[in-house]
Amino acid sequence: MLCLQFSVSYFNPSYRILENKEWNELNFEEVLSEETNIEKIIMVLENFKNISDLSSVNPNLAHTVFFDFKNRYFDKFPKSNSSSAKLIYDYENLISLTPNGFFPTLVISSTSIIINFVHKICQLSIGIIFFLLLSERKTIRKLLFIVTINAGLLAVVGIWQKLNYIPSDNQLEILGIWDTPEPRYFFATFTYKNHWSAFALIVISIATGLLTDSYRNYGLNSFRKIKSLFIFLSIIFLAISIPLSGSRSGTILLALTVTMLSVVIFKNFANASVRKWAILFISITISFTFLLQVSKKLHQETTDKMLTNFKTQYDQISQGKLPLRILLWNDLIEQILQKPIYGYGFNSYRAINPIFQSKEVRDTRNIVLANAHHSYTPLIRFGHNDWLEKISEFGILGFVISVPYLILIIYSLFATKSLMSRILLLGILLFLIYSIIDFPSQTPLCLMIFSTLIGISLKYSCLLQKKLREH
Repeated sequence: MLCLQFSVSYFNPSYRILENKEWNELNFEEVLSEETNIEKIIMVLENFKNISDLSSVNPNLAHTVFFDFKNRYFDKFPKSNSSSAKLIYDYENLISLTPNGFFPTLVISSTSIIINFVHKICQLSIGIIFFLLLSERKTIRKLLFIVTINAGLLAVVGIWQKLNYIPSDNQLEILGIWDTPEPRYFFATFTYKNHWSAFALIVISIATGLLTDSYRNYGLNSFRKIKSLFIFLSIIFLAISIPLSGSRSGTILLALTVTMLSVVIFKNFANASVRKWAILFISITISFTFLLQVSKKLHQETTDKMLTNFKTQYDQISQGKLPLRILLWNDLIEQILQKPIYGYGFNSYRAINPIFQSKEVRDTRNIVLANAHHSYTPLIRFGHNDWLEKISEFGILGFVISVPYLILIIYSLFATKSLMSRILLLGILLFLIYSIIDFPSQTPLCLMIFSTLIGISLKYSCLLQKKLREH
């Protein structure tokens, strides 16, 4: 259904890119010769040159840059009606199309948008492939073990990086192979710490499922197996890596993950008395406190910075100042309300958002420029809420398409007779919760592990049901 919506929208774009002769028709030199403000002339020339250069290589980004420039121009020169302002309006009129309102739209139709859409569909489809190909629970456990060990090793790499990283303009941060967009936020091979945390939380649920399954089959003897030791060590390294990465949202969700996994396992292995529940939650609190202390000992600066950011944000909220993330959500809601049925099309957030961007967001965003080492335009790439962003792109229609899958996940979580599947589905649910406050689905590995886990958990449950019927 999403493929059909995208196919229709591709032939119903909202904007276009100008051809060379149309750029010439704008008569920049003639129009700007009538402009008396030199600051306006410089601003217009620099930004339109950037837009022109981007138009041929990245049409969506060119569109983003234009509307961001328009915002900055009129923030600086409000109610301007000079020739430079007229030039901005003329350009906007030239690139604007009149799409058919009865059909889905796309911001700009281009080859790159097709490639990006195919990539996303492939990432989402990998779970279906695993569901169809896997035919034995033993094979599924082996696959999950490989994922767990590799993730554990990746956590070790990230911890090693964190303890040995020295900021440098000449250093390629990730394993000396490639650079990161923002060196403060990378961890292991992830360029964004929150997305590492989302990945780590999913793998912690996988590892917990493997250990629990081993215990059910072998009892206490399972802890003597070398495989169980490796799984346990992977959980420890993954859990330590989340607060060590400096991810505040990841640290909060780690506490939620530990609690939810403990409750699910406890209900399956113990008679639930008040005393036992109390012991469980005391144990969870002690374990989580221990993890935070280990992280603090390893890298005091990161822990102090997280606590400072928490306090700063709390003080700002107390004074009535909303965090940037909340302001972005407010803009997204306004954006959705303007076009709720079909949305603005695949991959449209970055291109469309400047049109709906509030002055508060622009002012908050521009604060980062005060400490910047060089001049740049701090564009907003994502809305820090995958749910709202996807509704903005695909509309209520696209969200309705996803509802049956969400119902299937939640139903299977409670209905499955497989504890392994229940724990894996809990990891999926936690990923969906994480998507409310961030954008983990924008990282291909996170989206693929999410999709894979859905297919594997449902197949594991089906195979167990089949085995029970046969007996």
